Amino acid sequence: RWALGELRPGSSASGLMTDNGSGSGLAAVAFDIDGVFKYGREWSPDGYSALQRLAAANIPHVFVTNGGGGLTEKSYASGFAAKVTGAASNASDPAPLMSDENMILSYSPWKRALGAELANRRVLLVGDPYDKVTQVAESYGLRRAVHYQDYARRHSTLNPFRQAKEDGGSHTAVDNKTTGAMGSAQRSQQPPAADADDTDPFAAVLVMCDPFEWFEALQCIVDILCSPTPAISEYDPSVPPVPVHFSNPDVLWKAQHPYPRFGQGAFKIALKALYHTRLRSLRVPEETHDEMVASSFRQWGKPTEATFRFLEERLRAFASAPAAGGARAERFYMVGDNPASDIEGVRRANI
Repeated sequence: RWALGELRPGSSASGLMTDNGSGSGLAAVAFDIDGVFKYGREWSPDGYSALQRLAAANIPHVFVTNGGGGLTEKSYASGFAAKVTGAASNASDPAPLMSDENMILSYSPWKRALGAELANRRVLLVGDPYDKVTQVAESYGLRRAVHYQDYARRHSTLNPFRQAKEDGGSHTAVDNKTTGAMGSAQRSQQPPAADADDTDPFAAVLVMCDPFEWFEALQCIVDILCSPTPAISEYDPSVPPVPVHFSNPDVLWKAQHPYPRFGQGAFKIALKALYHTRLRSLRVPEETHDEMVASSFRQWGKPTEATFRFLEERLRAFASAPAAGGARAERFYMVGDNPASDIEGVRRANI
């Protein structure tokens, strides 16, 4: 059973314990990070001691965030531990557990939920920084993940603005470097020559985190939604739309700017609108559009039930380990500050 809870500075963690005769903990805690351990750029001096109290009471805990920034769980946990420890007024031993084992990023459930299914399938990977998200995909066993920027480079006409940007010119016909006879206009409208992989359909699109190049990413995904072999056919009505997995539903997030900035949820809104528009241009019956979107778009991250079930299973595994007393966790507490993600996620998990 999920519930909302909090650990205030100076409070005892014993209230989360249930005595079953052996002293084993039957409670487990999931912590949000932003708004709990940090406020803007400031890290709480009380986070470290709160985690120590949990450890002393033998209560398993995990950290769950809709962020990740394309980092591996190990890398994110290392940075998190350094910040929490550095902010502590007295970071004494023993140090609480802050590792990849109990760090759940927005895309962490994908390793188990999607890794085996997509291990040898062609998938489009969306997110930046490039080197970091590709490293995560590799660690999840996704051997044929293609980053959206690599795909755009390989198909040079996909993004008419990329070459213009690199050349410092304009994408318009009168200013670009393309030359040729009048008949070449018809030839230029044909799909580019396919490479060896282009006959193999994409099996999924994974939006791991925010892409730096929205236009290019949106164009790639819409092309794949219209046809799983977009270099060969413009639209393929014989197959259902490719699944598009979004790791984070947040439309806005707090960055260094004084006002919230658009996040992955905004990218999803833009993609949905453009997909609808593209389907209309292809004269796909309007009444089928919503069903196509619903069958394709798949959301992860807080407050989705899928993410809360994943972290619940992770907490149960920690509680049942011999080091934690081998007990079955029965009560789960979410410590968070956001009603739209933390509280709503608890509500959904109790359905």
